[in-house]
Amino acid sequence: MSLRNTFPKEVRLSHSPTIREVFEQGVYQSLGPIGVKYKMVEAESSLFSISVKKKVGHAPCRNQIKRFIREAVRQERSHLKNVYNICFFVANSPKRKLESAYVLRQVRRFFNDLNHEASD
Repeated sequence: MSLRNTFPKEVRLSHSPTIREVFEQGVYQSLGPIGVKYKMVEAESSLFSISVKKKVGHAPCRNQIKRFIREAVRQERSHLKNVYNICFFVANSPKRKLESAYVLRQVRRFFNDLNHEASD
C-alpha cells in the first residue's frame, strides 16, 4: 500500500484554534447529509477533521459514518491539487442509512470541485 493512500495522524486536523479558524473563515459546502468547511492554506499537505454529533445516532452508527468518511478521504486525498484544511461534519441524522459508496462519490465530487475551483 502506498503511503499516500493512508490516513496517518500527520494529516488529521486536531489543533482546536485551527479548526475554529476553518469554521469561522472557511467556505461551506453541503454533500447531502455531510457538511464541509474548508480553507486554502500554505502548508505541505492538506489536513482533515471528521466529526459526527451525538444526535446523529447511537455510537456504532456514528463510528460507521466516521469510518466511511475517513476511508473516502484516504482514497481520494492524493487527487487534491492544492493544500486545504478541511472539516467534514454530520450534524443531523441522515434520512437514509449512509453507504460507503455514496460517501466515496460525494467526497470524490467535492475534491473534483475543489480542483476545478482552484484552476479557474
